[in-house]
Amino acid sequence: MRKNAKIIQINGLRGLLVAFFIVTCLAAGFVAFPGFVAMNLWNKFAINLPQINLYQGILLWAIVAIIYFITTKQSFAVSFGAPKELSEEELRVLMNRVKIQSQARIINKMIAQNLEELQKEEHSKEDTASDNESLTK
Repeated sequence: MRKNAKIIQINGLRGLLVAFFIVTCLAAGFVAFPGFVAMNLWNKFAINLPQINLYQGILLWAIVAIIYFITTKQSFAVSFGAPKELSEEELRVLMNRVKIQSQARIINKMIAQNLEELQKEEHSKEDTASDNESLTK
């Protein structure tokens, strides 16, 4: 198993533009928008205090977020590890499921093809019957 696998691969200018777009969206969603909300809430409810701008709203949001993480005492960790390997029994069960699903897919495809052929035959019979009726009249 490869331990030095690449998670994200950026190729050329297009990759850089996509990376820039992703970083911009994350910054807007987790920094700028909550800062904008904090600024508006401060300016609306802190009547006797001076109004703040967007930069100060972002700083206020950062202070609120840091205080929340410090006071909740909920620790979280991000760990990177290799997934555990499947046992022989789990691997056998998984392979049986895959085999059943592939057989079911083949059967469904055959049934769909037969239904299409039957519908075409019915339409051709109806067309022939309507042609015969029009000829007899």
